Formats: sequence, structure tokens, C-alpha cells
Amino acid sequence: MKDRNYTHSIQIDSNKCIGCSRCMRVCSTKAIRIVDGHARIQPERCVDCGECFRACPQRAIYAKDDGLTSLPPGHHTIALVPSVFIGQFPPGYSATQVLDAVRQVGFDEVFEVEHAVDFMKRAYSAYAESHLTRPLISSYCPAVVRLIQVQYPALTGQIMRLKAPHDIASLFLRKSRERRNGAPEDDAPEKISIYYITPCAAKSVAASAPVGEEKSFIDGTINMTTVFNLALKILRGQKETMDRKSVADMSPDSVCWSLSGTEKKYFPGRSLAIDGMDNVIEFLEKLELGQITGIDFLEMRACDQGCAGGILCPGNRFLTVERLEKRRERLRMLKEEHRGTVENSLLEREEELHAHSGVGPVYPRDGLLLDEDMAKALLKLQRIDRLLTYLPGFDCGACGAPECRCLAEDIVKGKATISHCVFVQRVMEKNYKLSPEQSFAVIEKVWGKNRLDKYRE
Repeated sequence: MKDRNYTHSIQIDSNKCIGCSRCMRVCSTKAIRIVDGHARIQPERCVDCGECFRACPQRAIYAKDDGLTSLPPGHHTIALVPSVFIGQFPPGYSATQVLDAVRQVGFDEVFEVEHAVDFMKRAYSAYAESHLTRPLISSYCPAVVRLIQVQYPALTGQIMRLKAPHDIASLFLRKSRERRNGAPEDDAPEKISIYYITPCAAKSVAASAPVGEEKSFIDGTINMTTVFNLALKILRGQKETMDRKSVADMSPDSVCWSLSGTEKKYFPGRSLAIDGMDNVIEFLEKLELGQITGIDFLEMRACDQGCAGGILCPGNRFLTVERLEKRRERLRMLKEEHRGTVENSLLEREEELHAHSGVGPVYPRDGLLLDEDMAKALLKLQRIDRLLTYLPGFDCGACGAPECRCLAEDIVKGKATISHCVFVQRVMEKNYKLSPEQSFAVIEKVWGKNRLDKYRE
């Protein structure tokens, strides 16, 4: 089976795009081409990692979300806030102040995602005992999950089939608010709307089109930068204070779960934490080739430093890590003062949550698929190899594809011709198989009709 749900958050505004090709060059899955002077994303290959978003000098690439304007009137709206959001703010503001500011932005209630981490720790132990496949790969980062689906389909069976903490948190919120005798009308399940404040594009997609599930318990997503700017404006009207009166009802290290290196501590056996898209790809390639063995668990994050490096995080990722680590230490001290008298309310529904914590199988995607028919796919693969003997191998990108191999793949898929290569064009002109006018027309097809006007006499 194949996963053909190609919903994406990463979008390109063609009115702003100048076809500079920087996004094409940094795309880890070779999902971008330049066509008619603008960047275009091949949906079957995109994993919403956001590297193109970082690289675009024109801000033509953006992460589509549902936005604050989509909050339904008359509903009890809940903001699902990850701890990494709190780490974006100056250290003088307490978590209590930040969460209250989020509520004032336009929500009826605010809930911190990491309340679900204490449940995840227990779920990991149970999952390790019941699943013998090794290494198991964390399903926390949706960009990594989709990367495996696109480029490493043989490894899809090793992805843990567990909901991420934000899904568990949203499930808890719904289950804890199901109508009971005497419950107010606004608390009826259909009247509750949960919005996730997301640090990245991939998690926006995970909420709208979750892998292994038909539907998410999250109703929508809002980009973290949007909420941060509004909340900071509210906080600037308040006095900075580190509130020591309130104690979060979760374990102290839960606040660092989204950072690289915390998750692996709670899976038994030999575990590794790998962050950064290039590092993840390098490791997965070695793993797929059987060059790495003896590992029980892989914690993988597409962004450097984990979610602190998310493309929608407005703050510096290293300062964010420092703030979260300091918050962890403050919570540890407060927990010791209260001697464990404050319990995580989410764990009261542990059995119920456990029954719904799994997801369905994770299937490969068609990113690298040449043809549904295996015999035809092999023939196309042979043709690609032949084409590569004619192409120069410079990977210059002048053809509108990031590499010569990508151009060869596009040719066999009928999306390009060999004349797209400017070096092949020169040879064809020399041999009178292509006129200068025809060559110019091909270049205009890639880079746009008006792109070369300044070179005309």
C-alpha cells in the first residue's frame, strides 16, 4: 500500500518568487523545480521540513496554518501550547504569565502539551517490551516520518506506531470533557475546538493529515510566531516576575522533551539522538544499507536542537534550550519542596489513553516511485542510467532541477527533455539538431519569458 495524502503546509507565493533556485538547492528530498521562472514543489516528495522556508531571500515561501480567524464562535477554544513556546520569551516572564497571555490572545483555556510526556515515558517502556523490531524510530517528528516514507520506504515498519505528545494531550482534553450529567452545553464534545500552536510546518500537516490515522483530535493549527507576537505585546504591559507559587503537575524534564536528547533517555537499551535534516539523512542511509547495527532506539529531529530550531520559532534556538533547561531545574526544586504531592492529572486517564494511543501502519510514499509496474520501473531505471552518461554531471541547476540525476528522472517521467540541459543544448546546436531559437525557448520555459530580456540586443 502507498500513502498518497500529499497535504502540505509549505507553500510558494509565485507573486513573490523570483526563481533564484536557493530553495531548490537546499531541499533535502529534491522536491523543488524551477518552472516558468518560479519554484514549484513536487508534492509527493515534500516532507515539510522547512529548509526552503529558511533559505528563501524573498519570503516567498510560507507555512500555511488555520490562523486565529478560524476560531469558531460559540465554541470552547483550547490552545495546545508546547513548552518550547514558553522558551521563546525573555527569562523574566514565568510560564504562568506566558500561558495566561496566550489565553488573552483569544482562547478560553490553555493547556501545555508536555503534560502528556509522563504518559509517553510509560508508553515507551510498554512498546519496547511488545515490539521486538530494532531499531525502533521515534514518531515524534513528522518531518522525519515523512522523510522515511519518501526516501527510505524499507524502514517504515520500524517507525513507532504511537501518537505524539500533542495528540495524546488533545485526546486527554476531549476525553476529560465528554458530556456528563449536568455538564454545561459549551463543554459538549462538539463544542470544543483545540488549536495547536505549532513550531513548524510539519506539525501543521500532522494535525490536518496525520500519518496512520484518518483524523486528528486537533481542530487546527496556528503558527507560533503569530501567537508569540500577540502574547509578547500583552506581556510587555505586565511586570516581569518568576512566579514560584504555581507548580506544574508534570515531571520537570518533560519541558525538555521536544529538545534533542531527552526522548532517548526513556527508551530501554542503546539509544541515539540525531538532529538536523542532513545528519538524519546521512544516518538513515547507513541504517538502510545495514552499516549500523546494535541500536535499540533512534530519536530523530529534522531541526537542529529539536523543536527549538523549528522554522516558526521566533527566538534563538540556543537561548531557547537554555531557558527550558533552567525551567526544568526550577521545576525540579519546586517538586522537591512539595515532595511529590502534585500529581499529573493526565495520568488519571492513563488506561483510557493507552487504549487510543496507537496509530495504524505507516506506508511508503511515491516520492521515488518511477512506475507502478515493476517491469516498467526497472526499464525506466535503466534509461536513467543511460541518460546520466550523456548529462555532464555538474549539478549546476541551470535545467531547473537540482541535480543531473533529478533531470534524468524528470525526463523518464515525461516532465522534461534532455534539451533542458544547457550543455546538451550546445552540443545539439553544434550538430544542427537544435536551433538557437529553440534553445532560447527551452531556457525561457524553465526560467521565464522575461528573465533573459536584458541579454537581448
